[in-house]
Amino acid sequence: MADNTPRPTSGASQTRLGRQEKVTSWLAHHQLVAVETLVKLLAKPAASLLTWLVIAIALTLPGALWMATDNLQQLSGSFQASGRITLYLSETSSDTEARKLAERIQQLPDVEQTHYISAEEALSEFSNSSGLSEALIMLNSNPLPAAILVEPPLGLSQANVETLLTTLKRYQLVEETQLDLVWLERLQAILLLGERLVLVLGALLALAILLVVGNTIRLSIAARVDEIRIIKLVGGTNAYIRRPFLYTGVWFGMVGGLLAWVFLIALWLILNGPVTQLATLYGTGFGLRPVSTGAATTLIFAGMTLGWLGAWWSVSRHLDEIEPKA
Repeated sequence: MADNTPRPTSGASQTRLGRQEKVTSWLAHHQLVAVETLVKLLAKPAASLLTWLVIAIALTLPGALWMATDNLQQLSGSFQASGRITLYLSETSSDTEARKLAERIQQLPDVEQTHYISAEEALSEFSNSSGLSEALIMLNSNPLPAAILVEPPLGLSQANVETLLTTLKRYQLVEETQLDLVWLERLQAILLLGERLVLVLGALLALAILLVVGNTIRLSIAARVDEIRIIKLVGGTNAYIRRPFLYTGVWFGMVGGLLAWVFLIALWLILNGPVTQLATLYGTGFGLRPVSTGAATTLIFAGMTLGWLGAWWSVSRHLDEIEPKA
């Protein structure tokens, strides 16, 4: 009896996927691997926490130094006197003329603000601060001239300050000028030193993060050598094997960056009260500023990038050494 059952005309066939299907599958696998690696890290919180804390501390140190440098720039009111230009006016200048001159100088582009001190105010201030009020009463005339205090913006270059000083000397009512450039140079040197320290310390600690993440990924690879060999036997590519380790490095860096942000907020909460109290005693309204959202986001992305680089470096070194046994 004849068998009329239909038979396949050919063997297994290969399905061709379009570009969109390939991209969708690639994104789906990335999402799956990202979630799986995070779940695995959270499943061993003790071991993961140690790595997260090391990364967080390494990111907190340059972050704290940057926050200190940023807050130092706030002290424009206290340090502004370092670059203040004092204009001593001639004795023949009237109070009205002097005030108009102060208003004209205020309009200059490199002037933050001006403050006019009349001769009477200068004498009264000197009398109160020196304790020589009884001796000053015996004088027939006021020996102190009127003055205008000109404050350039903080961070103005020395060349621009000297140009401003030359411009101010040309006014007719100005008898003499005084500028303490030494203190201005010291302030700029302190700010520049702080910025350089942030860069140097950041670079050294970034290297430390690379080494920590790289060593952690190396241990993870060593624990999965047999699994990697099996994946290579069934045709798994290096990119496929590398992907979970790269996401592990990214998660290490991201969570470490978040913890560093928390540490910086805690540092701000601890120091803000004493700093505000100290500023009040000195009669200033200075308040310690926390790390901005933009700086914190940069810190987190820096941690993620360093975690990814550390994982890539470690996987690239050890993955080629693992081959299926013959």
